[in-house]
Amino acid sequence: MRLRHTIAGSVLAAAAVLGAVPAAQAAPARESGAAAASCRKSWSDSNTYAAQCSGAPSTKFYAWAECNNGEIVFGTSKYANGSQSYAYCAGKGGFTGYGGWVV
Repeated sequence: MRLRHTIAGSVLAAAAVLGAVPAAQAAPARESGAAAASCRKSWSDSNTYAAQCSGAPSTKFYAWAECNNGEIVFGTSKYANGSQSYAYCAGKGGFTGYGGWVV
């Protein structure tokens, strides 16, 4: 019975402390007139994955790929104005076939 009271007291104390912590602010929403980037896989081979994004020239993106040695590699950051980003797995066992992009 004493243990139950101790646990309940600890839970109440934690709730009181957490209730005093301010909530994190949400990120601002995209402006209503801002266009979203349109992205696609543009090319791949046994060592490389490429992604291409367009339609949002002030937005940046990059490609990523999983290599056969388990490593995840990243392409250079590009603007979404029709540019391509290439993620290379050469020297890392080659490309597994699993890749994508981050906007």
